[in-house]
Amino acid sequence: TQRRRVRVNVDQCPEFKMLLIGTEVFISTMHLNIKSKSRLLITQNGSFQRSATDQQVPILEVPKSGEGLRRKKREWIIPDLNVVENDRGPYPLKVIRSAAHSVNKIFYSITGPGADQPPVGLFTMDRNTGILYLTQPLDREEQDSYMVSILSDVSAGNAEAPMDIIVKVIDQNDNRPTFNQSTFLGEVAEASPRGFEVIKVVATDIDQPNTDNSDIRYSLISQEPTLPSDFMFVINPITGVIRVNAGGLEKEKYPKYTLVVKAADMLGEGLTGEAKVILTVTDSNDNAPAFTQPSYTAAVDENKVNAQILTMSVTDGDEPHSPAWNARFSIVGGDPEGLFTIETGSNNHEGIISTAKGLDFERSSTHALLVAVENEIPFAVPLPTATATVVVTVQDVNEAPVLDPVEKHVVKREALAVDSDVVRYTASEPDTGRTQKVM
Repeated sequence: TQRRRVRVNVDQCPEFKMLLIGTEVFISTMHLNIKSKSRLLITQNGSFQRSATDQQVPILEVPKSGEGLRRKKREWIIPDLNVVENDRGPYPLKVIRSAAHSVNKIFYSITGPGADQPPVGLFTMDRNTGILYLTQPLDREEQDSYMVSILSDVSAGNAEAPMDIIVKVIDQNDNRPTFNQSTFLGEVAEASPRGFEVIKVVATDIDQPNTDNSDIRYSLISQEPTLPSDFMFVINPITGVIRVNAGGLEKEKYPKYTLVVKAADMLGEGLTGEAKVILTVTDSNDNAPAFTQPSYTAAVDENKVNAQILTMSVTDGDEPHSPAWNARFSIVGGDPEGLFTIETGSNNHEGIISTAKGLDFERSSTHALLVAVENEIPFAVPLPTATATVVVTVQDVNEAPVLDPVEKHVVKREALAVDSDVVRYTASEPDTGRTQKVM
């Protein structure tokens, strides 16, 4: 077998990549676009010439020798072919052709996925010319590459080794970003500070990863209501995290916010998708309970124990019957001996004062108490604790005289005469505020 060497100066066409098939040399661009292909001719001295015909085929040919193709076996080396998805045609499109020169007739066939295997019929090959055709548009999201094998058979009976061709499907931006749910639900406490993370939204794009076609940026389109400002929330354009952007969240006025979020590919300049974010403003203890009046008066008979003497009411701007609304009362001054108790009423907004011990009018006719009120949970923000004064008047009761001592031990001789004194008791009047005679 004769061998010939051909020196190719690729500097003349740096956009091409060379491949060798027996005595034939093929080149293709590194990123082949099937709409812009060239046919080049290698002359005997190894230089390039561009052909004005057959623009669909990226080929370099070595002109056939007078002796024809004598090798019975050759190795096929070909770079990957790139085809843009969704190409509008017209179809069939030429993808590549053979440039074999032989004195004998060569017949071509193709096998593999996309040819005679599912999905059948995407690629076909002309039996006589060796032209590889694409019959319909490709979708990268369905399959991003195909490997088919080209077989050639010389009429003289010399079969060539198969050549594997990989066709890569080049991505186009043909898919919109989609959120993993159409509506996101979240909660935000009304006392949340600026910068507080509320919720994260996620969108995906099935175009080719790590390209602009799938690189998503997030933005907020609208906020409803736009109170107390238009920009209560902000979204990180890359991560999709939504944060509080301003103060003024107040459940009692604006219990819910609806945001419309947009995701756009091409770094925010391409196709878009939208989703809703519904945020419920939850109550925080940002309102202190307050007494309905600053001072109270009450009266109670002396000596009564567990006597209910006063009910105190409060108001609170937080959500009714929540831990931030429920009141808790305490006596913080004026009762060093623990003469009084205070309990929270059944509606959690009343304080009930009762006597823990019997009061003594003669000892103290009035008591000035200082009562404080707080909530079941601590304040979410610094707030003053409300207090009120309670003046309790002890009412005098006509009490029985008091004998002192209550019991005496007396010793007398027997046979004591009638009307003789046995013992002398002294009784005192406990009601010092009254003019009474002990009889």
